[in-house]
Amino acid sequence: MKKSRAIASFMISSLLALTILVFINPHKADANDYSENLCRRTVVGTYLATLTETNSISGQPSSYREIATFTADGNLIANDSLANGVPGSSNPDDQPFGPSQGSWKCTGNNEIVGKALDFNFPSGSLPGNIAVTEYHLKFDPQARTVNGTYKYSYYDLNKNPLDQKTKPLPYGVFEYSFQGVKLKAD
Repeated sequence: MKKSRAIASFMISSLLALTILVFINPHKADANDYSENLCRRTVVGTYLATLTETNSISGQPSSYREIATFTADGNLIANDSLANGVPGSSNPDDQPFGPSQGSWKCTGNNEIVGKALDFNFPSGSLPGNIAVTEYHLKFDPQARTVNGTYKYSYYDLNKNPLDQKTKPLPYGVFEYSFQGVKLKAD
């Protein structure tokens, strides 16, 4: 009986000692964790953006609208006003395309990079392909705005555009300025 009590007392004492150590030595707060969480809270939401071409071949920059959503778990979803394209055009920038889906991450104080993919549908003499879009954006939480750059290039539909060895199609890189405002529920 004394042996059982001694073993029980030892077990209870050991558990208490381990429990106390957990409470005395909590996980240290990391400054990077704090700034990452602050950035995420700033960015998460849906934005109405205007994209204006910065490297127009014609000399006349074109603009269009995009609705972009940045989720708390790092997903990016975007739909553009030019998704229907220009029927019959053989200009790759005029192809009809689907919604963009991708991911984003914080890179600095209220700054992110994001990458998204979408499918471009056959048009004119052009076959279907995959577009890879890169976002470099800075958010202003007080003004509820976002500014930055948006660029994309096209890849063969049957190749992996995420493989760094895969070369884009020879259409060039299309660059736009990105300016938007965060939607809020009133």
